[in-house]
Amino acid sequence: MRWGANAAAWPVALYIRTQRDRLSSRGTPLSAPIKEQLSPYFASADLDRVRVVETDPLPIPRLPFRQAARRLGLEFLAPERVAAITFDYVIASRQPMAPRLLFHELVHVVQFRLLGVSAFARLYTRGFVDGSSYLAIPLERCASDLECRFDTDPSPFDVEPEVARWIADAG
Repeated sequence: MRWGANAAAWPVALYIRTQRDRLSSRGTPLSAPIKEQLSPYFASADLDRVRVVETDPLPIPRLPFRQAARRLGLEFLAPERVAAITFDYVIASRQPMAPRLLFHELVHVVQFRLLGVSAFARLYTRGFVDGSSYLAIPLERCASDLECRFDTDPSPFDVEPEVARWIADAG
């Protein structure tokens, strides 16, 4: 099954880059109050480079390789069922994001920066193939766990070393 993940990673990376490049100019930066609220968790460079596109429906096409993925027994969520999605430093959301959802997507921004698009796509796809579900993807579990910690623990923490540990464990 590992071959299926590696074979799927290239078109996933291409899809991510294409959507990032297409949406980047439509995105807006995070507001100063949001940056201030999230600065204890994220590097200012990450908060400064993020662009957010808010529109419903999400302005993204269905994955062009979804039929091939189905043959591997995989089912990706359709864009109309996704609340938000991150393409490198561009976050597309169907509505203004609650702090918890924005935090989750910003964790993905850090993952992309640390890994690069190709390695992110490879790990994401491998996690999806190995776990056979969205919830089993280590990069998603990382974002969800840190999102939960943000939501329940009042003590700020630096996201980057936490993400780096998850990446090392997933490698």
